[in-house]
Amino acid sequence: MAKSVHPFPYARYTEDVWNSHNPDALAMYFAHDARVHSMTPGSVAGTGLNYLKGRAQSLLKAFPDIHFVIEDVVERDDCLAARVTLEGTQRGEFAGIPATGKRMKVYDFAMYRIVDGKITDVWSLIDIQTLRDQLQGGSSSPGHFR
Repeated sequence: MAKSVHPFPYARYTEDVWNSHNPDALAMYFAHDARVHSMTPGSVAGTGLNYLKGRAQSLLKAFPDIHFVIEDVVERDDCLAARVTLEGTQRGEFAGIPATGKRMKVYDFAMYRIVDGKITDVWSLIDIQTLRDQLQGGSSSPGHFR
């Protein structure tokens, strides 16, 4: 496999998949056998476009108005790192939390490996404690967003 020589269109990916609420668009950006190495509570690691689409559909069902804002992107060789703010209203179960109708605003940090212009691997860490606090009335506040 050859590593990417052109910058990955991360902003277009974010708009096409997440802000357009279109999990089918994942096929334009991910290899058919892409691997997810990280998990949110209640999920399992997995491989392939069907797995990725299922995870995306679950997120969009839980937060039907979700919006992603790209804060930072760093790309070097075959790796891309991104810090993204996710905002949305919980209308369905997510990470074991029943629908609350509350808004959330959290960071997601992700590292992607890109080969031949497609994502082959992703590691993602969402600020789950802040998410839980915002949805369940804990102590985290969105004051750390700048």
